[in-house]
Amino acid sequence: MILGAPTQTRRFHPLRGWALLLVCALAGFGAVASAEDAEEVPVNVIVVHTSDEAGGVDPRAKDLDAKLKGQLRYNRMKVLREERVNLKMDQVGTIPLPDGRAVRVQPLHKGKQGVLMAVDVEDTVKLDARAPNHHKVVIGAGEYEDGNLAISIEPDYAE
Repeated sequence: MILGAPTQTRRFHPLRGWALLLVCALAGFGAVASAEDAEEVPVNVIVVHTSDEAGGVDPRAKDLDAKLKGQLRYNRMKVLREERVNLKMDQVGTIPLPDGRAVRVQPLHKGKQGVLMAVDVEDTVKLDARAPNHHKVVIGAGEYEDGNLAISIEPDYAE
């Protein structure tokens, strides 16, 4: 204590205590939200070319072929690109397409019903899709060479 300096008595105001408690609670809540946001969602992306040419189905696309066979008509399905992207919530992953465009995938929410993703196939389609873990969302990406492009997007995370 310094001699001659006035002494101050600090009074505790009850509202200050509640305000401090609220700030601490919100800070803790933010930490929880940040931990959830930091969780990665691995997504498998396959880009295929389908056409009426003979050639059969690329063995890497057999699961996709089983899903599409009754819905689309094609004689050949060739995998052009396979990529696994590990994305955090709200992070955008960009996968180039063989025709110079790109597909962008952004996980928005992960819950019991799967992952809600924003998907943008440049100059073709923009959509939000929810896919359960290990289930494919397949999107047509327009004409390419003598056929069409299709994109399979599949969340693949540990449960």
